[in-house]
Amino acid sequence: MEKSGSKNTIETKERTLIMEKLEFVYATFIRTTPEKLWEALTNGDFSQKYWMGFRFEAELKAGGALHIYPPKGMERLGNHAGQVLVCEPCRKLVYTWNTKDKDAPEVTKKRDGLSRVTYELTPAGPLVQFRVIHENLLPEDIGKDPTRFQGVNNGWPAVVSSLKSLLETGEALAFAPTC
Repeated sequence: MEKSGSKNTIETKERTLIMEKLEFVYATFIRTTPEKLWEALTNGDFSQKYWMGFRFEAELKAGGALHIYPPKGMERLGNHAGQVLVCEPCRKLVYTWNTKDKDAPEVTKKRDGLSRVTYELTPAGPLVQFRVIHENLLPEDIGKDPTRFQGVNNGWPAVVSSLKSLLETGEALAFAPTC
């Protein structure tokens, strides 16, 4: 797991503004095939099993629509609607992640476009190395309380761990989501 940042500097007559862009990377090895992992990542029925009831639906082509629907009772979290940017079946999926309807107004003003999620699948013998890269984040996207599923640093490890468990044992992890 890594957190890294890059800085862009904008200079004006009045001041220098430094905007920090954060990136969250989570990697693991899963005992499965790239084909089975791809199916698990892109199949709505399967995603509901490991993603705490969230349903992933996407047109798997560049420019295709993407939706991550919340489970019943959690509709307040909204649909993380986005767009597929890159789709290389069984290798790579890149999509935008939309939080603008869920952000506080002061956070929305700070955003420089949508954040971006990349799934990378790399065969490694009987395993697949799976990396999730979430880019163009703000400090507000990082959760401070590790006991809650708020923030990419708390959410992605739970989702990926549950996915790994489901593929390797047939059972997803049972979390009581506290968002």
